[in-house]
Amino acid sequence: MIEAELLAREQALHAEAQAFLVANQVQSRLARAGRVLLVGSYVTGLMVWRDLDVCVDAADLDRPLAWELVRPFLAGADRVRYEHHDEPDDRRHYFVLRLDGWKLDVSFFTAGIPPEVERFQDDLRRRLDDEMRLAILRLKELWHRRPEYPETVGGFEICQAVLNGVRTSEELEAHLGRREA
Repeated sequence: MIEAELLAREQALHAEAQAFLVANQVQSRLARAGRVLLVGSYVTGLMVWRDLDVCVDAADLDRPLAWELVRPFLAGADRVRYEHHDEPDDRRHYFVLRLDGWKLDVSFFTAGIPPEVERFQDDLRRRLDDEMRLAILRLKELWHRRPEYPETVGGFEICQAVLNGVRTSEELEAHLGRREA
């Protein structure tokens, strides 16, 4: 895919994402639990597929209320996955919904949104130039259809790699190999 196509598709997906968020009242429905923070490719302008990530600062939210908050999305969902994380550095109710052709990831952080989430996103937006944006879009375009995407290698890992100088698929493979060693 050529650069102009990647950029045009990112803009089109961003507009579709905005329409999806409004039509499904995502932010207002989740705000009952606390501050809603949109994160990921929607915010950074790095979309290559229909994927939205939402964090909610949901102090002490219990499981029944977490399910109650996502209930409006369930009727239209093709798939729903739920995980409860209760680790010292990751306390959350995590939902992945397939809804209207979109993957909607919702993390209700019960001990606060980890500060590194916002720091990374802010740092990425500050450092992102045209060359990096295109490198990330190209690499995400190649990787988002792979079975290990996004669970093993996702947009976060690709962005980190590009911030560290990776520009090609071969360089990314080598970078990921070094990370696993």
